[in-house]
Amino acid sequence: MAGFSVKKPLTVFVAVLGIIVLGVVAYLKMTPDLLPNMDFPYVIIVTSVPGASPESVEQTITKPMEQSMSTLDKIKDVTSTSQNSVSMVLLEFEDGVNMDTVSVDIQQKISVLQGSWEDTVSAPYVLKINPSMLPVMVAAVSREDMDVYELSDFVTDELSGKLEGVSGVASISVSGAVTREAHVILDEKKLDALSEKLAEAVKKQLGKAEGQLLSAKKEVEKGQAALAAAKRAAADGIVTAPGKAADAAAKELEKLIEALKKGGFGGSDPDKALKELVKKLENLPDDLKKLVEDLKSGKLRAQLEGDASDLLVTLMDGLTQMTEADIQLKEAMTQIEDGLAQIKEAYKTIDEQTDVGGQLSMSTVSQLLTAQNFSMPAGYISDNDGVQYMVSVGDNVTSRQELEDMVLLDLGIEGVEPVTLGDVATVVVLDDADELYTRVNGENGILVTFTKQSNYATAEVSDNINARFAELETQYDGLSFAPLMDQGDYIYLIVETITSSLLWGALFSVVVLFLFLRDWRPTVITLVSIPVSVIFAVVLMYFTGVTINMISLSGLAVSVGMLVDNSVVVIENIYRLRAKGATVIQAAVSGAQQVLGAVTASTLTTVCVFAPIVFVEGLTRQLFTDLALTITYSLLASLLVSLTLVPAMASGMLRREFVPKPGLLDKIYPAYRRAIAWSLDHKAGVLLLSLVLLVTTAWGAVSRGFTFMPEIDMNNLSVTVTMPEDITRAEAVDLADQVVERVMSVENIESAGFMMGSGDMGGLSMASGDNGEFDVTGYLTMPEGTFGSDAGKEIEALCADLPCKVTTAGVMSGMMSYMTGTGVSLRVYGSDMESLQGAARSLGQRMEQVEGVQDVSDGLEDAAPALQVVVDRNKAMTKGITVAQIYMQVAAALQDTTTVADVTLDGESMEMIVDAAAGSKLTREKLMDLTISPDSSAMSSSMSSGMSSMSGMDSSMSSSMGSMGGMSSMGGMSSSSASAGLSQLTGGDSQDEDTSFKLGEVAEVKETVSLNSIQRDQQRRCITVSAAVADGYNVTKVTTAVQKALGSVTLPEGVTVEFDGENEQIMNAMQQLLLMLLLGVVLVYLIMVAQFQSLKAPFIVMFTIPLAFTGGFLALLLSGIEVSVISLIGFVMLVGIIVNNGIVLVDYINQQRLAGMERREAIIDAGVTRLRPILMTSLTTILGLIVTAAAKNAGTALMQPVAVVCIGGLLYATLMTLFVVPCMYEIMNRRDLRKVDERELEVVDM
Repeated sequence: MAGFSVKKPLTVFVAVLGIIVLGVVAYLKMTPDLLPNMDFPYVIIVTSVPGASPESVEQTITKPMEQSMSTLDKIKDVTSTSQNSVSMVLLEFEDGVNMDTVSVDIQQKISVLQGSWEDTVSAPYVLKINPSMLPVMVAAVSREDMDVYELSDFVTDELSGKLEGVSGVASISVSGAVTREAHVILDEKKLDALSEKLAEAVKKQLGKAEGQLLSAKKEVEKGQAALAAAKRAAADGIVTAPGKAADAAAKELEKLIEALKKGGFGGSDPDKALKELVKKLENLPDDLKKLVEDLKSGKLRAQLEGDASDLLVTLMDGLTQMTEADIQLKEAMTQIEDGLAQIKEAYKTIDEQTDVGGQLSMSTVSQLLTAQNFSMPAGYISDNDGVQYMVSVGDNVTSRQELEDMVLLDLGIEGVEPVTLGDVATVVVLDDADELYTRVNGENGILVTFTKQSNYATAEVSDNINARFAELETQYDGLSFAPLMDQGDYIYLIVETITSSLLWGALFSVVVLFLFLRDWRPTVITLVSIPVSVIFAVVLMYFTGVTINMISLSGLAVSVGMLVDNSVVVIENIYRLRAKGATVIQAAVSGAQQVLGAVTASTLTTVCVFAPIVFVEGLTRQLFTDLALTITYSLLASLLVSLTLVPAMASGMLRREFVPKPGLLDKIYPAYRRAIAWSLDHKAGVLLLSLVLLVTTAWGAVSRGFTFMPEIDMNNLSVTVTMPEDITRAEAVDLADQVVERVMSVENIESAGFMMGSGDMGGLSMASGDNGEFDVTGYLTMPEGTFGSDAGKEIEALCADLPCKVTTAGVMSGMMSYMTGTGVSLRVYGSDMESLQGAARSLGQRMEQVEGVQDVSDGLEDAAPALQVVVDRNKAMTKGITVAQIYMQVAAALQDTTTVADVTLDGESMEMIVDAAAGSKLTREKLMDLTISPDSSAMSSSMSSGMSSMSGMDSSMSSSMGSMGGMSSMGGMSSSSASAGLSQLTGGDSQDEDTSFKLGEVAEVKETVSLNSIQRDQQRRCITVSAAVADGYNVTKVTTAVQKALGSVTLPEGVTVEFDGENEQIMNAMQQLLLMLLLGVVLVYLIMVAQFQSLKAPFIVMFTIPLAFTGGFLALLLSGIEVSVISLIGFVMLVGIIVNNGIVLVDYINQQRLAGMERREAIIDAGVTRLRPILMTSLTTILGLIVTAAAKNAGTALMQPVAVVCIGGLLYATLMTLFVVPCMYEIMNRRDLRKVDERELEVVDM
């Protein structure tokens, strides 16, 4: 490769130029981001159940959801939280799972579950967790000459739409704006007045019906008297006057009876019909008398003699029919009296039947409003010309007056107008201005939070938002935006600081080269390897999807000092050969060829320590894969450059006659020769000293505890104000204003935003779910170059005398805590809630006694008094109802508000809510008196049946009277018609027995304690007990102390405890990286075995690793930095870096011995000869890291522990390698080396 490069240098230069062009284009197309592209294997499923209690949410939504999701492929863990009206299920999957496929499977299972849910349950919201969930920007909005109402309307109605249209913005949320709601409040007085009006109308109708029935009764009584007289006369006629008169009478009776049967008299006029009937009956006796007289006079004798027997039969039939008519009249009288009795009963229940409040319930009004405030496309219709029209049905309410005039129902009762919403409720528009507390720089303001689409780069979206801000500020007079948090600023700040660190590291490396080589030509040749290697790495990053972020840039910054190592070794060897008189071509080719194996092996050993990252899981892999890839790409690029570009440039730039100049090490060589000889004579002492230092420094560093990553101090700060308990809102507002005033007095505060309550200001370490109702959270920004930690200490000191607690934290630390957790946390599991709560309380009390613990939460702070309705199942079944049915009716009765839908009133869009009447709300005292109906349909049909009974009263009374008229006219009336009419009048079937009962008849109430939030893990109930770690204490040490303290707590039977806090995250990451470290060591050893073709030589080189660890631990101790996951990355890097010096040294010792040099002489000569390249490579790497280790800024803070460990390890290990490796080599290589003669490899033909 070196020979080709020297022979065809232009080819190499063209290839380098092509790489540079590709690198520039790739860099311009790569948009910087804050963190690597991370796809966490987590999914959150949020389901809203309006009005449901935590227990109800758990049973109806959370548990079925858990059971269904637990069958998903590669599911690792299922946890859940059930709160008032909300179920949240968190799914954790195995690493490497395809989250897109998982999302489809989740939706399918949700679809199956939705079929069994009530209509009130909202569609679940499925959310994949990734860094894109973090807001890109939080900005304060203000406009001159606008109060909070005007500004709120301007932001929500006009500004929001223009901000949502920004490219890359997924959504925006507005905090601090006044929101309005249309409340339809059922008015008890209006309901009572309407009920009274309805009762009066019904009473009037009942009175009229009663009068008609009494009149009909009198007429029936007259008819009964007349019929009785007629029967007596007919009986006399049969005995004394058979003849034509009897025949005529019989015919008259037949006509009369036939008319009665047909109801022909009077029609629907009962009075007229009864009078005609009585008149006929009164005239009947005279006719009979006349017939008797005619018979006595003999006028009809002849006729009657022939027809006597037939006439008697006819008269007997008439008498029989009159008897039947008498029976029918009696039956009619009985029915009339029954009707009067039912009307009397109806008077008793009229108040209950006309109780509008009982019929127009909150849910009924809500359903009616939803159905009436309706507009929906129905489809398309075409005319004769083929033109299609969209057909829409209905329109939405547009004003409050229109809403109040909306007809809810028309009862159809005379004297009662149709019932409108205004007749039963009061419509008011309420706002939350009095409940808001949002301060921007001490004044009222509004905050807008932006989240980005996952496929857009953060910096790009930030730039787009700022551009839109500038555009809108010119469009609207007096409008201004003040970004309180901008990830784009963080990104550019971090990119700038890391790039600066990289450039300074490169500069320091060049200075070291020049000081050692004392010639600008080899210095320039070596310097070129840095930008070319970095650009080559950028090209590889682009094509492999690695973004420019704080992790990948940190990898480049850390590796900048190592980029020259291979080139230093090559150019130093070329430089040495030139000094010995070799031609420039010979030196270029031989110099590269001699160290080819060494530089290749050293590069591979450094690269291979990152290969095991594929076996690492979780957050550690997500964070550090980009780091491993960028270091790998840059080192491979530097290897290629050192073996191609460096020889090519050396062959052209080192043509002049070489005159060796005295170097810095010329005076050191004799001293080192004596020192190495002394070490070889005192090998045991040297090795023992190394071992003692390793154990001592390791114990000192580890005993201080562990952390996940260092604090990243930036020019921003979050503030949390925790209010005292039992404080009023007015007092909280006053305290908050005092805090804001003191915060604004701190120097360098540019912008400050504060919110009270549950507002999250973008979710950046702001109000958490544990915050109180009046707690305040804030966000501060400061100029670049200042640090939030300094301002935080000053703020806490200024507010120390206030009764509220003020704490501060860095926003970047909050972002990291979002992924890693914070403090001490443990989960208490148990099936019995009382035992679970008792155990959590005991553990929390014991945890408070541990030193270093503060703000202990036993998970019971949100516990509230609860009532458990214990239903006697046997009693319930005797009533014909189940416990589940009772639950449904109790749950419905407990709701006092319901949301209808959004409505636009007088041009303002708002949510419409129906509030129950004050008197209808269920109270603790009324709970056991709640009426329960066994009829499951009663609940759903009560409104319709009640309304139909009232609306049917008028018609039922008229139909009843019509029946009475016909009945009186005919002397009969059907029983079913009378009962049906009166059933309608009273609102139900009077014959059906009322089966409803009071809840207290089948249940009793027990007072208990309930959690406002129910947590579950792996389908087991649990309570989280947590605590913060006090300043100055280490989380792992405090957690260890807590574990020891809680070991003495006796737990109830069935209760178990598992720790699950920041310490567990740290230890898990440590275990992952230790595995990576061990695998890296094995790979390094195997590579060196291949290089040296020996098992012992690599083992000798491996002794440099504990030396490097000693230096790393010592550097952490001296700098006061705790051992962290990040610093462990430094130890991993040391494994690959430090063996390079050993490889170079052992490789040259072997070369000298194979050349015939004696063992000790070869060891000493190799040490002296390789002293300069070893020191050069080590110093270039150290100085390349020095800025990262020493600078105090946001860009270098994350990788500072890595730099400190590498610098300490390289300093100590480089020094000790020059003594320990020679000692180990002499101990383990007592035999002569054997080199295979090339002639022995020739194929022989025998």
